[in-house]
Amino acid sequence: MTRKFFAALMMFAVLMVSSSALAAFEENIEEGANLAAVKKLAIAMPNYYKVADAEPEVHDLMRDIYNAGRLTSTLELLSYEDIAAAIRRDTGVDIFSLDVPEAEKQYNKNIPRYADAYVIATIANNSDSPWLFFYVYNAADGKLMYTYSSQSRLTGKNSKDYGKVSEEFFKQFDVAATQGLDKENRKALEAHQKEVRNQRRKMNKVTYKTGKNKVDMVRKK
Repeated sequence: MTRKFFAALMMFAVLMVSSSALAAFEENIEEGANLAAVKKLAIAMPNYYKVADAEPEVHDLMRDIYNAGRLTSTLELLSYEDIAAAIRRDTGVDIFSLDVPEAEKQYNKNIPRYADAYVIATIANNSDSPWLFFYVYNAADGKLMYTYSSQSRLTGKNSKDYGKVSEEFFKQFDVAATQGLDKENRKALEAHQKEVRNQRRKMNKVTYKTGKNKVDMVRKK
């Protein structure tokens, strides 16, 4: 082994270690959880308190998470506003008018009507490098199904970076949903995910070129 090659190899190893130190994520699928059964995922109120000026307000954060999912997830996503409107329509209860504990109680009580699961983001932002957690719960029984966490020195306390981590969560959840399936079902789910991604790419192209969402254009015809 030449000295130049050895030096290059060592530099590569250092870069790999540095990259690992800069960004890392962990995930856990709860025993017995069927992630492939999740077709509709709702965004719940996050556990979050703004501590820096550049950080989003809590409702802006929920919107950022929802928008990140719309770009990257192959699931049908329901925003917090969607669920609030559905609860108000079906029960007459406006969860926006309630304090946080009662709003959470009403959300959890009614969420099985509208979604298969819901995700609660938790942001530990009391240090220089915020740590983001995403907990996915079964809407039917409230049991934890999946956990994703990410911490990086490159993640700042701002909407853009929180959105990026949210995108990674949605991507990884899609991957995790295929785990544990037999070969045939896994292949079918991966094909469905690919089809959804292709459809969204086409819609995004139309939006970019015309400034109009394809769905809205179809509705007007």
